[in-house]
This record gives sequence, C-alpha cells and structure tokens, in this order.
Amino acid sequence: MHTIKKIILSETFPGILLIFFTLLALLFKNSSFGFYYAELFHANLTIGFEDFKIAKPLELWINDGLIAIFFLCIGLELKYEILRGQLKNIKSVSLPLFGALGGMILPALIFTLINHSHDFAMQGWAIPTATDIAFAVGILMLLGNKIPSSLKLFLLSLAIFDDLGAIIIIALFYTDQLSFLAIVICFLCILVLFVLNYLHFTHLSLYVLIGVILWVAMLKSGVHATLAGVIIALFIPLDTSDKQPYLHKVLKDLNPWVVYFILPLFAFANAGVDVKDMDASALFSPVSLGIMLGLFLGKQLGVFSFCYLAIKLKLAKLPEDIKYSKFYGVCILTGIGFTMSLFIDGLAYRNSDIFEHADKLAILLASLISALIGFIYLKIIK
Repeated sequence: MHTIKKIILSETFPGILLIFFTLLALLFKNSSFGFYYAELFHANLTIGFEDFKIAKPLELWINDGLIAIFFLCIGLELKYEILRGQLKNIKSVSLPLFGALGGMILPALIFTLINHSHDFAMQGWAIPTATDIAFAVGILMLLGNKIPSSLKLFLLSLAIFDDLGAIIIIALFYTDQLSFLAIVICFLCILVLFVLNYLHFTHLSLYVLIGVILWVAMLKSGVHATLAGVIIALFIPLDTSDKQPYLHKVLKDLNPWVVYFILPLFAFANAGVDVKDMDASALFSPVSLGIMLGLFLGKQLGVFSFCYLAIKLKLAKLPEDIKYSKFYGVCILTGIGFTMSLFIDGLAYRNSDIFEHADKLAILLASLISALIGFIYLKIIK
C-alpha cells in the first residue's frame, strides 16, 4: 500500500495517467464501444431551470467548465511564483520568458507558411504553440538525477509562461461576438473580487459563488469562459489578514483534483480519434503537417534559438554547469503540446470533422515523438 501511495504522489504519475486515459479513449473510439463513447460525450446536460439554464453536451461542460478550474490553478501558480516563488528574481524569469516567446512564434510561423492559403485551416495557427506541463515535467522526472534541478525549473517556468501566452491568445483570437450586458456583469464580478482581495477576505465559498457567476457571464459574453479561472486567481489573496499563507493553500487543495481527475477526464473526452477509416494521406494534409512540424520542430528550434540569442545578447543567463547539449534536450520536450493543443484545436475548428480528426491525431503523434526523442536524447547525452 505504501508503494502504491508513493507512485501516485510522484511527479511522474500525472503524465502516466494522461497517457493511460489517452490510450483508453483511442481504444474505446476504435472498438465496438465507439458509438457509446461518442454518445456519452455528445449527450446534453442541462443545469438550471426555465429561462435560467445552460444546456451543453457533456464534452463542452468538460472543455468549458472543468478546464476553467485548470486555468484557475495556472493563474494561482503563476501569481505565487512571480510574487513569492522562483520567478520573483528577474534573472530567473528572463531565460524561460524568451524561450516561451520563441516557442510560440516559430511554431505559429511554420503552421502559417503551410496553411496560409486556406482560411478555415488558418484558424488553427495557435495549436502548436503550447507546452503540456504535466507531460513534459513528468518525462524529466523519469530521468531522475540525470537532469539538474535548474533545468527542471527552467522547463516548469517556460511551461507556465507558455500557458499564459495561450490564455492571451484565447482571449484575443478565440473570442466570439460580445454581449454588452454579459460584459457588464463580468466587470461587476471583477469589482467584487477586487474588494474581497483588498479586504483580505479568505472565505473560499464566496470566491466560488462570484466565480460561478463570472463563469456564466463570460460564457454568455462571447469571451471564452475558461478565462474566468485566471481572473479569479488574480484576486485570491496571497495571505490571510493575520499573515498566514492562503493562496498557496488553495493551490495545494485544488491541484490534486486537476491532475488526478480534470486533466485525465479532458484527455479521455478529447483524445478519442477514429483511425479505423482514416485515410493515411490525411496525416500529410497541410493542417496535420503544420501541427506536427510546428510542435516537434518549431517548439524546440524556437525555444533554443530565442534562449541562445538572449544569452549572447546578455539579456539572460544559462544555468551554471549546464551544457548547451543538455539544454537542447529540454527544448525538445517543449514539443509535447497535448492538453492545451487539443483545447485550442477544439476552439479553432469547433471539433469539426472536416480534417477527419487528423488534426487531433497530429497533436498526439507530435507530442509522443517529442516525448520519446527528448527522453532518449537526454538519457544518452552527457
């Protein structure tokens, strides 16, 4: 029992859990249970009554609702690291920040070069720009002492900035037509959250209540509802009025729900790609190539080149006792897009089957290739 508990609490387990539920989704979708798998996540779930209700398929409750809690955790972690943690020091911030910029710009350029002539395809330009924290850090942990802690911190910091970039992209480029009334309600909720923060109010139930109202308002506003999670995180107080840690406690309480339940459920709901009747040529379509080349080549080259340039211009510093050869191996792992890439794919193409789901398969393959090659490279490099 002690060994099982140790495995579950290890930093590699969330990544293993994601792999398991991804494979389970692929197995269900391509078996005789495929029909029931599709029906389960397309089934309408209604919450509310009469004129005050929200009716959505289960898949969208997961992608719009539960993932907002994941975004809340990202926001809490980012706020804590900048104000109290490793990112408080500007020297620690600069290298992963430049890496994150390169890791977003080059993959987007690669995708755009391949798909610029197709308007609908171009909606997915942001798909290869994100790194999956759970997977990438999990691979590093599998390597144990072969990876210095400074490189683990670099990858974790880069993934956090990466997610912040993805949040900004979603807010700017994946927002529908806006509703004025809903936007006003959003601002009123933000005002209440500001007052609660100013008063160091630490009763979580009230933050949850305002958060739910904010989420519903954002859902109706046209701005993607998951951003409500980030906004709430910004107003959670760092400490209680008597200087006891509060934000970090909320993050620690929420994190197990995210890594052990929400992200695996998201993977199971979104990774079910029907490959039985898929034409192999679909994987060589412009969208698939843009995603795969963007994630596998664009991420590693973008992260490494921007970091190298920043170091040479003395805008950042390579961690001590780290060789560029070892550093490049970590850059390869940034091509593990998975959860965030699948999420942006759903926003870009509205889960359309116009690409025969080759877009989702391309994300899975590019993430798998990045993980395997990154792991092997770091295993053998001195």
